[in-house]
Amino acid sequence: MGCQPHHLDLPGAGVRLHAARWTGPPGPPPLLVLHGIWESWRTFSASAERLSAGRTVYCLDLRGHGGSGRPPGGYRFVDYAADIRAVLPRLGPVVDVLGHSLGAAVALHAAAGRCEPGAAPARIRRLVAAEPPVLLSGDWPVVRADMARFRELRRRPVDEIFRELAATPARTEAWRRMIARALAETDDGVFRAMVEGEQGEVDWGALLSRVGADTLAIGADPAVPGALLTGARMRTLTEGLPSAAVAVLPAAGHHVEIDSAGAFHALVEEFLA
Repeated sequence: MGCQPHHLDLPGAGVRLHAARWTGPPGPPPLLVLHGIWESWRTFSASAERLSAGRTVYCLDLRGHGGSGRPPGGYRFVDYAADIRAVLPRLGPVVDVLGHSLGAAVALHAAAGRCEPGAAPARIRRLVAAEPPVLLSGDWPVVRADMARFRELRRRPVDEIFRELAATPARTEAWRRMIARALAETDDGVFRAMVEGEQGEVDWGALLSRVGADTLAIGADPAVPGALLTGARMRTLTEGLPSAAVAVLPAAGHHVEIDSAGAFHALVEEFLA
């Protein structure tokens, strides 16, 4: 470990997006990695370094996050996805995508949509959706309450945010401090869209039916608090996208890439190969 990425800016749909790139061997399609809500490219930096042994990997900051631009509005899944469709042609004619949480929802929206006007066609070949928030009607009250809580937490000093984040052997002090800093740096519009209703409910059946990329869905252990891809949400995904491969990682929480790193990366490497 220790390879330093190259940092670059990419044009999204009317917003500048920051990315970190790990250059890998030529041949396989590049991999675009999308983080979860109120995080940044750093969340998947260790994964990107590992995966760059086989291909070039880009970790993107979504709009309003990390080093990317912060427009006053436009923080729906479809807005993030428009950015991704604008970015894809810059990476290659064929691209693989790995998204976690919000990033997984964005990846599914991008794969179900069309390339931005004026951009060259780019195809998502394979898509890894790790813990996608396939949010149903009954989920929204809890989600909005959680986002309101984190919206307030982000205004506190980073040390206080850090102390609010649960520790596990895998979720080290350094990892939690990184997440705390990312939360503090996230634009308020990201939370406003979720709390105040800019992001409405999604017709997941219609959306998933338009996803043409080969897809691997990775879920956390339903017994672990905070797992998202469980129960009716898992059924909605598998019914809407019956061709998807599905894996559930025992004992892993929402951050499957940290809680079950070996199994997660083995699944991703095998699927992308």
